[in-house]
Amino acid sequence: GEELRRTLAEKRQRHYHALLGAAEETVARRLREKEAEVEKAKRRNAELEARAAQVSVEVQVWQAKARAQEATAVSLQAQLQQAIMSGATAHDNRRGDEGLNCAGGGVERQAEDAESAYVDPDRVVASGPVCRACRKRAAAVVLLPCQHLCLCTECDRVAQACPLCLTARNSSVEVLLS
Repeated sequence: GEELRRTLAEKRQRHYHALLGAAEETVARRLREKEAEVEKAKRRNAELEARAAQVSVEVQVWQAKARAQEATAVSLQAQLQQAIMSGATAHDNRRGDEGLNCAGGGVERQAEDAESAYVDPDRVVASGPVCRACRKRAAAVVLLPCQHLCLCTECDRVAQACPLCLTARNSSVEVLLS
């Protein structure tokens, strides 16, 4: 009886050791898998942080380009306004000279002024650059990445590429020329 108890106790001990060994092995394997997942997540996190830093730099570069383009647009707008004003002044001076040479002509002059006040939308001459797609409206959209100011807002809705250089467009920016 004593020998049987001892044998059973030894078998129980061996069985417990085998169970504990198997459990330890399973736990160790799972722990290694989880550590590998953590390392993979750390590498991915580092990659994403590097990409975020790169995107941040790109954003700053694009903002600087946008500011430079905005300054250029403001400068060109000022030059355009100056040219329009100098042209209008020259036109007014010629008109004033014609008015001095004209005797009377009050009613005819008023009729001519009334006619000239009507603006036919189909015959409007756009000031500044003309849309390169429809050639009717003023160009008010800058295409990216090529940075050409070449489309009106209506043509911008359907254009897939720049009509000047045929570069596929990523996006566009509407320029307000006032």
